[in-house]
Amino acid sequence: MKMREYAMLAALAHRPRSGYDLNKWFDRSASHFCTAGYSSVYPALAMFEREGLVVHETVPGERGPERKVYSVTGKGREALLGWAAEPAADSEVRDEQLVKALSYGMLPGGVALGLLEGARARHQEKLAYYEGLMRGLEGSRERGETSREAYVGTKLTLMRGIGAEESYVRWCDEAAKLLEGAAVGA
Repeated sequence: MKMREYAMLAALAHRPRSGYDLNKWFDRSASHFCTAGYSSVYPALAMFEREGLVVHETVPGERGPERKVYSVTGKGREALLGWAAEPAADSEVRDEQLVKALSYGMLPGGVALGLLEGARARHQEKLAYYEGLMRGLEGSRERGETSREAYVGTKLTLMRGIGAEESYVRWCDEAAKLLEGAAVGA
């Protein structure tokens, strides 16, 4: 299985979800470390079911047709925890911003600074989004709406996402100072 499929199992282990709910979870809670779209969620759920990793229950829809809500089986939980107990592979950084930064010294100063300002604004926005998710998670936990397992796992990933965005904002600030200094020294 691929990493995103294990992410799906983890989300289902935290609480039962429909395919639609799983897609929303990826968009809202996991987009900073793992992505999946409708084209990968539904085939994965079908595969999980064939392999006995999940089961579904058909429930009435809130505002529409019936929907399938998937839960992890004992076999699915065992597969997930077996994978989670193994050391993680080193992460690969593929960052278009950094590839472009290789050429920033050749661009007119104002252009590179403008690009950095835009990047900083996007990362500051993501940082604020993740901090909002963290506040929501804490509130959910205080109200007893989130299990301990879901709380811990979600908090750990949000802590990493927040740290990554803080780091990126800091890099943008430092890169802008470097470019401004290089322009003065030219």
